[in-house]
Amino acid sequence: MTSFGLDDSDYIAPPPREIRDKAKAGGELLGFQSDKPTQAAAPVAPKKRARQPSQYPDHYNLRLRDGDRERLDEYAYRHRMAKGEVFGLMLDLLEAEEQRNMKGDG
Repeated sequence: MTSFGLDDSDYIAPPPREIRDKAKAGGELLGFQSDKPTQAAAPVAPKKRARQPSQYPDHYNLRLRDGDRERLDEYAYRHRMAKGEVFGLMLDLLEAEEQRNMKGDG
């Protein structure tokens, strides 16, 4: 019991560990169980999953004009493609157009 007064003469020290363990064992024989988990009954932390590499490791932010985002979203929805695939397709088409223009100029 803790004393909050200035006088320490009424302080009662807790019993030694051996006496507490004996009292706990006696209480368990009578059917009293502790609410605190013991060391053996402590829950085991689940194993963490192995981290999967990201399918899209790079994030890219674009500034789009009004209506372009809706056009991109609509195209991706209409063709059942991921937006990253649509973006890749646009780059492929731009590069093909660039190659075609270079052959015509040469």
